Amino acid sequence: MLYTLSNKLRGFLELESHEEMPMENKLTPVEKMKAPEQIVEILLKYILQGGVNPGDKLPAERTLASQLNVTRATLREALKKLEQLKLIVIHQGKGIIVEDFHNASLDLIFSLLVINGEIDFKILENIFEARELFGTDVAKLAARRAKKKDIEQMKILMEELLTTTDPVKIHLLDFEFFRQLAMASKNIVYILLMNTIKTIYDKHLDLFLPPSTNFNTSLQQEILNAVINGDEEKAAQSARKFMQRGLSLLKSLNSDA
Repeated sequence: MLYTLSNKLRGFLELESHEEMPMENKLTPVEKMKAPEQIVEILLKYILQGGVNPGDKLPAERTLASQLNVTRATLREALKKLEQLKLIVIHQGKGIIVEDFHNASLDLIFSLLVINGEIDFKILENIFEARELFGTDVAKLAARRAKKKDIEQMKILMEELLTTTDPVKIHLLDFEFFRQLAMASKNIVYILLMNTIKTIYDKHLDLFLPPSTNFNTSLQQEILNAVINGDEEKAAQSARKFMQRGLSLLKSLNSDA
């Protein structure tokens, strides 16, 4: 489980609750070209996997920089990223305080998804579950609010989707169809959520590629027809079936892994 600290990592970074984390002789110097990213990943893993409690302090900048063999400027770059994710708060005179990651921003999902260079399928499953919930509502709102130009754009995408045989292009067109559906919903929150998911898709395209060029678009066509006819319930029903199909495929891939 993601939040269970591995024995290796626990030996790597030990901490007494609500005290600074002693790291002497325990950190491996990082590559200078990737230093900020590596520092973020080291500390991120430790925080997310339960090696430190909310309210605890990380070591002082000087200590961390020395053990990692990086400049304090480089370290500050990494700490700034962690602060942006709302995983830490840097207080002048008080040190680096660890925050509860459950209060972090949505951007944290990118870091949660890949740990030690591997996809966490449980997190990916959570993403698909969320996609099912808001994707269903997106389709319903699109059927209610879509303008003529929205529908025309979705028709063009569907025609391309039906004729292409390239797996990568199929993936891109399929996602663009649902992004256009979100645009048609006129809900800015759903549009931005779709953009967030697209970033995940683009980074891990291989997980979302169709298993073959024989790509079934019947549910997408049902959604489009429902939007054209203004049938909110049918649009939501077809979207839910489509999202559930994706979740079932993911679970199948996970069981085979």
